[in-house]
Amino acid sequence: MKIVVTLNVKKQWTRIPGNIEWSFCGADTQSINEALTPDTDVLVTDVMPTNISACSGLKWLHLMSAGTEQLISHPLMERELRLSNAAGIGSVHMAEFVVAQLLRHRKRFDALAAHAQERRWPNRLAESRPSLRGGHALIIGYGGVGRETARLLTAFGMSVTAVQSVAARQTYHGYMPYPDIGDPEGLLPKRIVTAAELHSVLPEADVVILAVPLTGATVHLMNREAFDRMKPDAVLINVSRGRVVDTVGMLEALDAGVFAHAYLDVFDVEPLRADSPLWTHPGVTATPHMSGVMPDSAHLQQDLLLRNLERYQRGEKLINELDRNKFMKP
Repeated sequence: MKIVVTLNVKKQWTRIPGNIEWSFCGADTQSINEALTPDTDVLVTDVMPTNISACSGLKWLHLMSAGTEQLISHPLMERELRLSNAAGIGSVHMAEFVVAQLLRHRKRFDALAAHAQERRWPNRLAESRPSLRGGHALIIGYGGVGRETARLLTAFGMSVTAVQSVAARQTYHGYMPYPDIGDPEGLLPKRIVTAAELHSVLPEADVVILAVPLTGATVHLMNREAFDRMKPDAVLINVSRGRVVDTVGMLEALDAGVFAHAYLDVFDVEPLRADSPLWTHPGVTATPHMSGVMPDSAHLQQDLLLRNLERYQRGEKLINELDRNKFMKP
């Protein structure tokens, strides 16, 4: 079996089975095209190949990201091919990032840092804000990230409404990087709804958290109509994909005081242009897609792939296995 991995630092992988032919290359289209041969069985990548003729022997494609938008209408989706992704890899890091941004907002850490910079002792009562306890979080996308975020926020005393494809409590079968995390049986949310009910639950939320994959159904899921349903003091935190948010509609809503603030870690186009108004808008805090960047990424990616490799060789269902039909051209 030959496996091509688009990770150009091979030494980051410490447990490489010797009975497999491994090929490591850079994560760019040219490097991937050059590394692929017709006898490549497995491709581990984020960037999709363009040399389809070299993929004639490909049987399994594993994405090193939770996002799957690069698969949509790709020519390889027309072939009998097993697919999987890295959903859950960053669940702990991303959930911590979400909670940190929420605490940053609620505790006014930026304002307090400005006071310190100016050596000014403020009116402390005026700077105080309510506790998270008793607040309500709306988590859109209840996979690994959403479930770990729910676990952390319920520990702070918040109640959670989850938005997912099915309005029912479901067991999570995705990758779990650590024990005792997340919400494996889907028991934490006070309520679970589908996207069709989103507008009815938005007015309840103190924070709206986006952790949903980018699909045709989720493009601009948060648009001006949705923002108009939010509370004036509510905040938006997006760690999913930029296009889940209608940026123009969001800025219009912020300018009109419809909701309080947007914490954005993802954008329509990345890197975010230096002249983008999102860097300087007073209602937006922009971070450079850092929520899922983590020092133990290579270790977790390797762990997931090797677990799945054992399943693949036994003919079993893969962790995070994807339905190829969802990505084929309509």
